[in-house]
Amino acid sequence: MTSGPSFAIGDLGGSRLKYGRGLDAILALDVYANVGLFGGWSTNSFSSEGLFNYRESGLMYGLQYKVNSAESPFEIIFRVGMLWNHLEATDRKESVLDDFYYDTDYSKGFYTSSGINYSIGRGWFLNCTVKYHLFTKRATLPEIIWPDGTPESEVIVSMPRNLSLNYVGVRIGIIKYF
Repeated sequence: MTSGPSFAIGDLGGSRLKYGRGLDAILALDVYANVGLFGGWSTNSFSSEGLFNYRESGLMYGLQYKVNSAESPFEIIFRVGMLWNHLEATDRKESVLDDFYYDTDYSKGFYTSSGINYSIGRGWFLNCTVKYHLFTKRATLPEIIWPDGTPESEVIVSMPRNLSLNYVGVRIGIIKYF
């Protein structure tokens, strides 16, 4: 289990994202020596300077490689894999779109991370990880236009957009080996 901040790289559907926060839960199985498989669940929430708040969540899976030494309490983990995630958009200003909610449905993405584990004894480790997510999906989201500059004259237009969520996450957590 790890948690921490997420930092968007670029805009999402025309909206500039503020930093977010996320949570990851991963299970891994060593297949051969230091090579293994991993799978888990991840969720990340972002607020924006635009009309929506966004939450990306779903599954991540792939291969991992550990570098460790019997003499050192540290080990390094590298992971690369795929995402099977979806993106939710919700109205940031509830009065504008009357609790708008949109879900992109699940789609593939890319995941990679590297981390350092520090042994605290009996199979328990403290973990610090840096990860990268890339998730792209086409969606139709509304956009508000105020023709004369006042909220009373708002026009809501639905616009198809490519939503490309690229972000770097920094996670700190705990690991237990069985």
